[in-house]
Amino acid sequence: MVTPWYADFRRLILSYRGIAEHETFDHPVATLIVISSANPDPMGTIMQLYNPNIPSFTVDKPYVDPNILRFYLLLHDPHKTTLEHSQSVFEKMKRTFGLHCHMLTINSRPRPPATDFFDELANNDVMAEDHIRMIWEKELNESQSIETKLQMYADQPNFSHQSQLVPLSPALSGASSDLVRSNATSPSISGLPSNTVHSTDLQVGPLEMNESDEALSSKPSPTEGQLISDADSPAVQYGRYFTDDDIEATRSMVKELVVQSLIPFMERNIQHWNEQVASARRGLTGRLFGASRRFFGTSSRTASPQSMQTIPATGPNVPPGMTTVMIYPYAAPEAQMRKLADYAFMIRDYKFAHAIYDTVRRDYATEKAYKYHAGTQEMIGLCQLIMNQPLASKNDVDRNFELAVQQYLGRCRSPFYATRTTVMYYELLKARRMWREIPTALVRMTGEDSDLRSALFLEQAAHCFLRAPRPLVRKYGFHLVMAGHRYGKAAQRHHAFRCYKMASFILTGDQWSVAKNHVQFALGRQAFHLGHLEEAVSYFADVLADTKQTPQQQLAHVREFLFIYRQYTSQAGIDPLKVSLPHLALPTIFDQMIRINLFNSQSNTETQEEWAAMEMELLEENITSGYIAKSKKALAIEQQDDNRVVCAVGEPAMAHITLYNPLQISIQLSHLVLGCKHRASTQRDTKEEADGTADLDETMPQGTPVTGTDMLSYGDFELQAIPDITLEPLEQRTLHLAIVPRREGSLKVTGLHYTLNDLVHSFRPFHKKGRRLNATKEQRMTPTYAPDRTLDILVTSPMPLLDVAFHQIPETILSGEVVQAVLEINNRGHKGLTALRMKSSHPSFICVGQPDELGKRIYSKSLLFETCHIDNRIYDSSVISIPLPSENDRPGIVGPGHTTLVPLWIRGDRIGKHSFKFLFSYQSEEENTAIAHRTLRYALGVQVLPSLKINAFTRPSTTGTNEFILGIEIENLQTVANFDLTQLTLASPAWTIVPLSINMESKDDIQEKATVPARQTSFAYYKIKRIESVDLAKHSDSPEAWTSNALEALLNNDADRSVAPPPLDLHISKLAFVSFW
Repeated sequence: MVTPWYADFRRLILSYRGIAEHETFDHPVATLIVISSANPDPMGTIMQLYNPNIPSFTVDKPYVDPNILRFYLLLHDPHKTTLEHSQSVFEKMKRTFGLHCHMLTINSRPRPPATDFFDELANNDVMAEDHIRMIWEKELNESQSIETKLQMYADQPNFSHQSQLVPLSPALSGASSDLVRSNATSPSISGLPSNTVHSTDLQVGPLEMNESDEALSSKPSPTEGQLISDADSPAVQYGRYFTDDDIEATRSMVKELVVQSLIPFMERNIQHWNEQVASARRGLTGRLFGASRRFFGTSSRTASPQSMQTIPATGPNVPPGMTTVMIYPYAAPEAQMRKLADYAFMIRDYKFAHAIYDTVRRDYATEKAYKYHAGTQEMIGLCQLIMNQPLASKNDVDRNFELAVQQYLGRCRSPFYATRTTVMYYELLKARRMWREIPTALVRMTGEDSDLRSALFLEQAAHCFLRAPRPLVRKYGFHLVMAGHRYGKAAQRHHAFRCYKMASFILTGDQWSVAKNHVQFALGRQAFHLGHLEEAVSYFADVLADTKQTPQQQLAHVREFLFIYRQYTSQAGIDPLKVSLPHLALPTIFDQMIRINLFNSQSNTETQEEWAAMEMELLEENITSGYIAKSKKALAIEQQDDNRVVCAVGEPAMAHITLYNPLQISIQLSHLVLGCKHRASTQRDTKEEADGTADLDETMPQGTPVTGTDMLSYGDFELQAIPDITLEPLEQRTLHLAIVPRREGSLKVTGLHYTLNDLVHSFRPFHKKGRRLNATKEQRMTPTYAPDRTLDILVTSPMPLLDVAFHQIPETILSGEVVQAVLEINNRGHKGLTALRMKSSHPSFICVGQPDELGKRIYSKSLLFETCHIDNRIYDSSVISIPLPSENDRPGIVGPGHTTLVPLWIRGDRIGKHSFKFLFSYQSEEENTAIAHRTLRYALGVQVLPSLKINAFTRPSTTGTNEFILGIEIENLQTVANFDLTQLTLASPAWTIVPLSINMESKDDIQEKATVPARQTSFAYYKIKRIESVDLAKHSDSPEAWTSNALEALLNNDADRSVAPPPLDLHISKLAFVSFW
């Protein structure tokens, strides 16, 4: 892809050249001597026009060969002389000057009839025919426009301050008369200085000829305005007096000049130089002469037509420090061989030209004629690429061009020729579709001497990476970034912005975060200088959270962003504290960590999967046991699947939002308030869930302050406002913002409003994902998430609100130890609380008592025998009904604002760290059509430590029937603490226990045998006897007998499942040792 501005640059480089000492492509080959047939002395005038004894302006240089072809042209005007007179003059010319003569008939009068010639010149109605005018118009107008622009640019007052004065082009100088078109001759050509010019000469011309959006900079200078006005001036009408016959006659003259005179003249010279010079240089004598001159010659040779000479370097474009120039006179063998190779190249004998270039290259290298040597290296590479044959070695070709560029830049200080070499190399490689080799050649010319040239070449190199067989996209983006940087240094801001913009499409995602932030920052600066403040704000906002910069650089980014945003809001006429700036990256908000709950909820109850399973089990148990009526069953199930926070009118809910400052500098946030939307309906908004987006440009809401609080009223709800906070470097902080609904319906938290550094207001919408879906193959292959409803609040009519607290629960207990605790139940709602149920994750650890059992001792102080009548049915021990006291003749109700205490015992059932999860379910004393019940989650942690290891064994007693000896081995697992046995309890339907080895009447014996020292083992023996009062006749109703009968009936298909097992009487025997301690 060749961009228009590069095409102009290439045309400028290849079109403008001057007579150079090291190559002969611009040296004159022929001179055209033109005389009119109306001249009174045509032969004398011709002799005056060309006098061999007076050096012409074209051949007054020592390195230009004056022996050129002279072609004589006689102009015949039918309006001034007769044809017979012109033919007679033409015959004299042929006899005098030879066959290189031609007579051309042209018209010099207007085609329409006119009374006055000057009046006709003033009349613009006479137009040339289109096909005649177009022969000259395009080329001459373009040449005049470019020369005028370059001249005006060179005449700028600050021309010498644009950049470093580095030579670039021999074609450009202080005056347009020094410019020489490759196909034209200028009368000022003798005044050409040395073949160098400053690099700034070529940095504007090509780019100013494009559209206005590709201007040099965002603010055109007066010179640029003049260039535009010149371009709009009326074009000159060329060829107004020419007819079709004149055009055809001119075409025949040019063909005759080239075919019959010019090419034969060049072929004769090629044959002559090849026989006289090249053959001798290639032979054995020439090689010996060259070797002897190389090894035995002296460095100081006298000037002669056959040796290298040093001439003064003159002209305004001579590089600093260069006073002389080394040249070969035109008669030197090296100069003649170079001209021989150039002539062969011009007539397209590339193979022969390559051989001559390679021969003379060695001579140039020997005599350290670096500019001549660089020129031959350039031409050798051109010949290799132009020849229609496969390349023997790509490396050899690249090596030739590399050496040429290096010598042009380094030793010769002629960057123009290095640029021309690179351009031609690029074009030839492009013709051969060698895209992978092009970037190396172009990047070679990206030095610090010319930013604009470097930018053009880097941009072309980037496009070549895309044209490769396998497009190298990342290298394309990398070179575009470098091109944008160099365009920016050259004050070409539109081009810099364009390159950075194209590179930004490549550097997406998080894999190239540093490069992406660099490009965004550069885009912001270029957009600001171009006056695109809105785009600049957007780009700078993207780089604010760049965490890989130094603190100083991050501070600079924030300051520039605030400065640009202040100018943008001032220009746009908006209030920066009200209008939201979308996509502000500071601070970082973790969407998945956002949660909303009631003020009485714990922060460690957010594990949804475990709690959701417990809630479903508790709901099923409540429905089965009749605590939730069947009419509310569907409502309860729907509520369970809803996942919305249930909040009554007037109850405060808390939004917990985690903010993170990714920078190494502190930032200030002020006017923090949530963004919420209220709906009158309590049903889910499926359309909003499918959309899942919030307005990014939402304005700052204006609420009414609530007296005495930090709340703002918005009619349907009240929101807490935080005046200001400061986030320290790399600080993560969780904000707790209160929400108080004032009307039934649905309330959705959409985002957070805040102001950064007291200047930039932004609204950060929340995008929280639901659970991951894995039902279908598509969902498993592509991450799909359910809609999240945890940020929605279901607002109901006034309801009871449960708040619980556990008292006297230690962090650690011993294995088997029983600890008495107190469960405090508070109703903070506006209605009575009833049907309180609790589901625990560790039912074997928990025992709930009656409210009147508060203060009851855990262990008795004496021997105690009692009977316990229990129901022998299978039930879920994890679900417990919490007994509530009666209030105002209303049984089992806790009124609004009331508190009740319930005893609770915790036993260390298993060793280890345990997290107890308590799920409470309760209902309102009044019917509520929105929800069936409310729940509360509560969690606490207890660690159970090892205490005792107990082994027991029995054997029949020898003293009586229905008696057994029970032996108990007790090992203390603690390393320091001693254990004192407090109580031994036996529960059995028919057995009781009495001590054998411990004398219950002796205090000393009890203290000795009931104490287990650390890391010690104690033995005790007890007697187990059947209770005499137990009726053996009823033994048939024992659990074992009932189970046996039920199995027998089941096998006989005679089972009655409605028959419940009989209740069970347990006899409790307690041996108390506590009274002795």
